[in-house]
Amino acid sequence: MNSLLSVVSHGAMQMIDALTVDFLWGSLHILIHEAGHVFAALMVGSRIKQVGISKAGPFVRRESARTPLRNALVALAGPGINILTWAVFFAMGLPHPWIPLALGLMNLLPLPNSDSMKSVSYMRRV
Repeated sequence: MNSLLSVVSHGAMQMIDALTVDFLWGSLHILIHEAGHVFAALMVGSRIKQVGISKAGPFVRRESARTPLRNALVALAGPGINILTWAVFFAMGLPHPWIPLALGLMNLLPLPNSDSMKSVSYMRRV
């Protein structure tokens, strides 16, 4: 009985360790995602008002860019940098390359408040 408990306990600890590592990598890629939005906003001349975390997740508040196309580019910069990060991680054999890919693709799904839908909304104003 002790050996069974030991095996189960060891397995549970390995799972907790793996989830912790995935959480840390995920946090890094979320920061990279938001940095992509910030960098793109600065590149198109938008002033950054606030960067933070709310109940809905991380966010960047900024002034609107001068054109809908520029606003759409800022919206797509987060997923774009995630997909670029995935390509670099994959090419270099770095750990957990699926995390930035999943984050980038998830933000390209046509879901409410996704970066994809924000860019579509901006482009409808053209």
